[in-house]
Amino acid sequence: MDRDEESIKNSYKKKVALFSLIVSVVLVLVKILIAVLSNSMGVFSEAINNGLDLVAVLITFLAVRMATRPADKDHTYGHGKYENLSAFFEIIIITILCLFIIYRAIERIILKNFELNLNIYIFIVLAVSIAVNIVRVYFIGSAAKRYNSMAFKSNFLNYSSDIVSSIIVIIGLFVSSKGYPLADPIASIAVALIIMGFSARLALKVIRNFLDYIPAEITEKVAKILDAIPEVKSYGKIQIHEVGDIRFINLGINVDDNTYITRMEKTKEKIRQEILSSLPGSEIVMEIKPSLSEDNIDCTVKEVLLNEAFVKDIHNIFIYNIGNKVDISVHLEFRSTLSLAESERLTEKTEAEIKEKIKNLRNLYIHIEDAKKDERWDDITATSEHLIEKIKERISALVSPDTCHKFTILERNGAYNVAFHCRLDRDMEVEKAHSIISDIEDRIKRISSNIREVSIHMEPI
Repeated sequence: MDRDEESIKNSYKKKVALFSLIVSVVLVLVKILIAVLSNSMGVFSEAINNGLDLVAVLITFLAVRMATRPADKDHTYGHGKYENLSAFFEIIIITILCLFIIYRAIERIILKNFELNLNIYIFIVLAVSIAVNIVRVYFIGSAAKRYNSMAFKSNFLNYSSDIVSSIIVIIGLFVSSKGYPLADPIASIAVALIIMGFSARLALKVIRNFLDYIPAEITEKVAKILDAIPEVKSYGKIQIHEVGDIRFINLGINVDDNTYITRMEKTKEKIRQEILSSLPGSEIVMEIKPSLSEDNIDCTVKEVLLNEAFVKDIHNIFIYNIGNKVDISVHLEFRSTLSLAESERLTEKTEAEIKEKIKNLRNLYIHIEDAKKDERWDDITATSEHLIEKIKERISALVSPDTCHKFTILERNGAYNVAFHCRLDRDMEVEKAHSIISDIEDRIKRISSNIREVSIHMEPI
């Protein structure tokens, strides 16, 4: 959800809460007046109900203002839980109201020490209050459904019960006006029981939310979405956390080990859109990584070795299949400050980890080198004509010297790196071409012990 949508949502929620606050103030004042004039326990219960509604809606109004504040360092998931806290306090208020009404009603039934003063205006005012409450319930119900707000859901249940209770009170007053005065306190008890029933259902939802309860069908829905996406090879535990009207979904996704980064990003977006279409309003946090197969020996070796802090680079990984076993040879570049004893401990550790992951490993050979990435070399190609001619002469039995070009000679502390391009028959098999290049490299290194590295780029003639 972008900032504009968030701003519109928060503004709408605040307006609905303010409208409900104004309605509660009006209803309280009117019903207190009618209760005094009529001496009706039913109307009195309605007045207390709306009076406590006023307290509840004030709490909701303040909670919505607090809940719509953006996330900060102290509330990294936002302030949505304030709405749940508001709903919890409202349940307590409603419960106290119901118990008081039941107590007063039973007292009147037993003592029969009351007299009602009824007229047509009382019925008209109560009917108007029902109509006003219907309008309020419509707007609050829309806000609760639209934004999944616990505070508005609690208000919706409360004000819906107000409509029912007002109808029951009117029926009780009508029956009382026909000569059955006990109908009024009986109606009050019925109203209280209905309200307590609504409160109990809401209390269960609020408590579950505080305890981070998520219905199993929500988690199963996310799992089905992930199972249906071919790019998802596997996934870890699905963690869902609700704060106010926002559902945070945390996922650990594994994809094929040969998946490129761009494909990973597309997969993440696909997962996000699929979940949002099914569970709108969710915030999705994903960690996506390649899942290495047992057959991908090269990546498995790299994963283990590159996780070591002292290892700066890996090169020359050779895998030799011997029957149903494999031998592996790998060159590691360590920091030059690492001691030989430390490097030995490190190689023993990594060997154990690789053997644990690659079950058919027979032998592992680790060649240790000091890291050369930060070394500064001098390009002496322009003054190395004699060395270049000597190289061409030494390899002339394997390849035509005229096909060798783009020579680069680098020097550092008396050591040399040689690189050049070489053309071979375009129909030659790669295996044979590689064998020729390997022989060329060996012959060049035998020219001088100071030639450390030889790099040859093969080109077709």
